[in-house]
Amino acid sequence: MPQVMPIQAAWQCDLRDDSLIWSDGVYDLFGLPRGSALDRDAIVAMYLPESRAELARLRSAAVAGCGSFTFEAQIRRADGEVRWMRVTADVMREDGVARYLYGTKIDVTAEMAARDRAA
Repeated sequence: MPQVMPIQAAWQCDLRDDSLIWSDGVYDLFGLPRGSALDRDAIVAMYLPESRAELARLRSAAVAGCGSFTFEAQIRRADGEVRWMRVTADVMREDGVARYLYGTKIDVTAEMAARDRAA
């Protein structure tokens, strides 16, 4: 049986106003209608508390140092389902100042479940 690859999806955040741009795969991961309006505060609220705190810590450090990060986060989708995703983020600079965060979000729910079963 062929292995199903997790959906990988691209995202971008303009740090000047926290506006978000998502590919269709990110909408699908979060269970939101493709192309719907995005409010960063509402999206961050979908992260479970521990993941939300880790996101805030990593994001602040990346923006301050024009760096990058990767971590596994849990979200509660719009339909209530809890999913795991692997978030990667890099900073794009303009005139030496962090202007955008961009990266990928990959659904790793099956991977995390397999890891739990093996433990």
